[in-house]
Amino acid sequence: MPGQRPSGGGPHPGGPGPPGAAGRGAADREAERAPNWKASLSLGYSITDTFESGAAGPNAALRVTIPLFDRTSRQRAAERHAAAVARQDATTAAFLADVQTLCELAGQVKALDTLRAFTRDRLRYRQERVDQGLDPADTLWREAEAMQKGEHDWSAASARLGALRLTLARRYGGAEWERLLTLLSAMTP
Repeated sequence: MPGQRPSGGGPHPGGPGPPGAAGRGAADREAERAPNWKASLSLGYSITDTFESGAAGPNAALRVTIPLFDRTSRQRAAERHAAAVARQDATTAAFLADVQTLCELAGQVKALDTLRAFTRDRLRYRQERVDQGLDPADTLWREAEAMQKGEHDWSAASARLGALRLTLARRYGGAEWERLLTLLSAMTP
């Protein structure tokens, strides 16, 4: 159907202009097609002979121009369509930005998990060296503190990631939010 947005999200393939231009273009086209109707009323009076009546004497003429239809409703519909397309494009852009933030946070969680595993291994290594008598016992405190900090950082980032997944699923998923939550969880393990 002309003037309708193609299915699928994102910018319009092969279409000129930024997202939302199709809706605005439909409103502009409808405004251009709308005729510039002017109601006019002509009133005339004459005292001469006329070809129509054939008789001499006073004649009066009345002419009224009235438009038979009005495109205002179509223009309003095109404007509503443009507003709906703009809202949909804004929602899509916001969703993609939020998914990008989610992916960045998932990357941070993965990096913190790697650091946590490294500090845990390093603490085991130091423990073995202390048990063997190669290092003094007080070196374990630094390693234990680093491991504990890594655990806390990873735990906090994991909680933020889970909360962000749930928030995005509830905000954008509608009735299918649980399905979206599953997809977001699979995408950002």
